[in-house]
Amino acid sequence: MKSIRDTGYKGTDYALAELIDNSFQWGDANTVLLVIVQRTVQGKQRATKRVDEIWVIDDGGGMTEEALNLALSFGGSGKYDDRSGIGRFGMGLPQASVSQCKRTDVWTWQKTQPENASHTYLDLKEVEDSAKKGALTVPWPTQPSSPAYVALPDWVLDVYRDHAVPDTSMGQALYSGTVIRWTHLDKLRWVRAETMFAHTEYLLGRVYRKFLTSDTRRRSIQVAVMEADTLGGPDGFQEVRPNDPLYLYPVAETTLGYWEASAEDDGKPLVPITDEPPFAEHHTSRTFVLQRPDGEGTSTVRAQLSLAKPEARPGRNAGISTHQGRHARDNSGISVMRADRELVLEKTLAQEATDRWWGVEIAFNPCLDEIFGVTNNKQDAPNLAQALRLAREHRLTKDEAIEEGLFDEDHPIAELYDMAYQLVALVNAMKQEGKNAQQAASGARRPQPAITSVASNVKKTRSSVSPTPGEADFANNKPDPIKAAEAIDHKLEEQDVPAEIRGAIIANYQRGVTVQVVDRPVKEAPAFFWPDEALNLEILCINNAHPAYKSLIGPLRVANDEIEAMSEEEAKRLLVQSVDAVTWLLLAWSRYENEHRTHPSIGMIKEIREGWGRRLGEYVGDVAFKAASLFGGEDDTQDGDGDA
Repeated sequence: MKSIRDTGYKGTDYALAELIDNSFQWGDANTVLLVIVQRTVQGKQRATKRVDEIWVIDDGGGMTEEALNLALSFGGSGKYDDRSGIGRFGMGLPQASVSQCKRTDVWTWQKTQPENASHTYLDLKEVEDSAKKGALTVPWPTQPSSPAYVALPDWVLDVYRDHAVPDTSMGQALYSGTVIRWTHLDKLRWVRAETMFAHTEYLLGRVYRKFLTSDTRRRSIQVAVMEADTLGGPDGFQEVRPNDPLYLYPVAETTLGYWEASAEDDGKPLVPITDEPPFAEHHTSRTFVLQRPDGEGTSTVRAQLSLAKPEARPGRNAGISTHQGRHARDNSGISVMRADRELVLEKTLAQEATDRWWGVEIAFNPCLDEIFGVTNNKQDAPNLAQALRLAREHRLTKDEAIEEGLFDEDHPIAELYDMAYQLVALVNAMKQEGKNAQQAASGARRPQPAITSVASNVKKTRSSVSPTPGEADFANNKPDPIKAAEAIDHKLEEQDVPAEIRGAIIANYQRGVTVQVVDRPVKEAPAFFWPDEALNLEILCINNAHPAYKSLIGPLRVANDEIEAMSEEEAKRLLVQSVDAVTWLLLAWSRYENEHRTHPSIGMIKEIREGWGRRLGEYVGDVAFKAASLFGGEDDTQDGDGDA
């Protein structure tokens, strides 16, 4: 029993979620009331208030005496392997309870008055105090006529009747419900009632957000804090608001409440916005079809993605300086939903502070429990976490991953891996899109557009007139976007491009950027640069081991924040260096051509120079180049249009 007490639950809020699962699924309750009772405790130096009891009251269907006795027995719910809803394992009530307290009392009644409730309990202290360390048993439920019966307090009866809807089909008001009380609380995560209240609403609002916002049958969770010596019960309850990690719900109705945007005058305070969500659903939301482990066909997994609007990320440090940034800090990651109830907020792809600005929700049916590896306390999906980690770290296709021995083809991860592989790519692309949008929206001056994005738009004109072999192959075969990305990633890997750089290139490619500049240190190569391509991805390789790179290009590669920190004199000097660098490159070509003026190849050299000049003229004359205003004015272009 001591071992069981130390297993599983991340905190009091997660343990309470187990009880609410029982109320919503097995009890079919409409309302769950959570009462946190606090008592003043005299410490060595001062008196403080501490949580003394926790009550969970529901208006569900109640239980029979047999069901009540089983409900407090480990694995004894009688519902094991029922895939119809959020429960299944038969461990929830006893395991959650002993993880927080030493005594759990349960009252339940069906179509009668709550005064007639059956009662039993699970008391670890009785076992500890027994001289022979007696067996842990759950007493058979007692009735009000029994001398050993423990009656419900009057305030519980009043609170219940204030919120329950009676069944009057028999001509009189009859009730059903269940009450659970935790006492001897020795393993609470938070001992102050106010702190527990805040954290509990945050988690329960996220875990049960689908129940709290359902259009077909909306459920209610309400919380109150009560003083231990108050006989009349709590003063009032507060509704648990939904907490949406995708931030797509009406803001004022959620725990977010409002979000802040910049005023028209940047010098003014931020403006609270309450009438629209701060995020928007991303166009890459999709579904995946997985094989059921029971051999009964397939089941669909829904992946919904969202991205913060640029106006929801005002200033340079929106993560810490805005209400929504601070709120989203603990909501970052992939929300894994099983039967409309969140299992876990998976953090494998949320490793940076800026990961709070995107959201992903994965929703699946309990028939896929073994595939996801759902734990019996419904707090994790470890197989998904492992698949995401492998896809993120190795960037291998499923067949390559199996060939490398990362997992066996019969392992559940094999069924999840393709989905995980795509999710990694989708999240990376979405993160980059959000970063670009935020950079474009922040500051008095918009940042210079990425040359690769502009070049991707410019080259569309040329590819329709004179396509390269890779572009022709892409146009003829029209490969699946995921397969195309995999092929490009494989070619880059063959050329020893580091995994981190490959990841950035693939993420850019998946959002429509089909031109990339890659530094390739090849000391033995005399060439300063060379072209390459992979399908319709055009690659300019710059040899950063070449002497000219260190002398001409390296000094010009200055980060935006470094440029902003420069003095006017330093900025002018950098501009002169840039012009000189271009001139030196042209001078080297000029010298090469002059040295071959009497050589038989001079005609071909001139033809190559003239052909290059024509292409350059066509590039700078293209509408996409002019719209980008690379050398003056504001940037009106967007990143590649995503038709890769």
